[in-house]
Amino acid sequence: MQGQWIGDIDGQVKGTLRVELERRGSVISGNAYLFYEPQHQLPGFKFLIRMPNVAPHKTEVTTIYCYPDGGIMTSDDRVRGEKDIAERFGEPPVPAKINATFTEHGDGSLQVDWSGGEQSGSATISASSALGESQLTSRGDLKTWSDFRQWAIDQDPRRYIFRGQANPFKLTTTFHRTWRSDLNTWVLEDVRRLYGAIIEKVSFPLQLGNLEHNGVIWSILQHHGYPTPLLDWSFSPFVSAFFAFQSVKADNNCRPRIFIFDKAAWEESYGRQAFIVDAAPPQLVTVENMAVGNPRHAPQQALAAVSNVTDIEAFIRKREQADGKSYLEVCDLSPAEGPRILRELELMGITFGSLFPGLDGICKDLKDRLFANPI
Repeated sequence: MQGQWIGDIDGQVKGTLRVELERRGSVISGNAYLFYEPQHQLPGFKFLIRMPNVAPHKTEVTTIYCYPDGGIMTSDDRVRGEKDIAERFGEPPVPAKINATFTEHGDGSLQVDWSGGEQSGSATISASSALGESQLTSRGDLKTWSDFRQWAIDQDPRRYIFRGQANPFKLTTTFHRTWRSDLNTWVLEDVRRLYGAIIEKVSFPLQLGNLEHNGVIWSILQHHGYPTPLLDWSFSPFVSAFFAFQSVKADNNCRPRIFIFDKAAWEESYGRQAFIVDAAPPQLVTVENMAVGNPRHAPQQALAAVSNVTDIEAFIRKREQADGKSYLEVCDLSPAEGPRILRELELMGITFGSLFPGLDGICKDLKDRLFANPI
């Protein structure tokens, strides 16, 4: 029993239940999060899970109150939250202790049964998986590089953000591509340990706990290969095209894809939120971090999306259906166009050397030029 599961909770008020479990030897540990739809302005809840890796998977969890948009409540705010629940619904607040049973079914779904005091309930939620290919299909009007290039030039700068991939895999963060799923452990343990290891290498005085500084620290970790809940994007469609094609050969089996995300429309619907990835509702938040300790940031016109959801595409698709809007599209281009595209990008100054300042970028750039197959 390991992974992330997300599902809707129906009832007097609707919400979302997210469960993140990791199997560590003889123990399964993680967290569950219950958050209600924003219009209800109700507290969310976090439940710390630790149980033996033996069926039936049962444990007692403690109820921790959260703010509606994420973050752990203070004790005073919790008292007010409990009082508000009792006044609005005429019921006692969520019990301080809950007995929970977790059952994984053959289709990958997770059944959660719980009871506490005189209250009880059950929910079955679906697995959120990073495996498999994207379900998105390419825009019909962007079939060639010329089509895409002209479309990109005609758009309002910085309305859209772009991501290039050599193959049409699902959108998922580097953290969620690993076996791990418990973001609370990543925030409390991984980041603190890594912060101590990297801080002397960074000239700017970064502080853990400062949300803006957290974003910078996470970005540094991401760009140096450590798994994070960040997904890299660029304001430049042409930088993204480089990443889609830089490892593609004209005759190989790659299927280069450029993701097009309407950042302006998304923020019009959901605002420019602060990010709390663990004790928070399912979210996708774009952040433009300070370019501290990351010389690649500026030439790549980089920004990131922070998410606590494994299958980001499914999350966006659900929001599109609810909002009646389109936020995410893709453009698939032929690998055969790769050599021409890379030549054009080189004339624009977009090369491995320009995007990755330093010796590694210089050597990779010269290797691509001097060892390229004759045309």
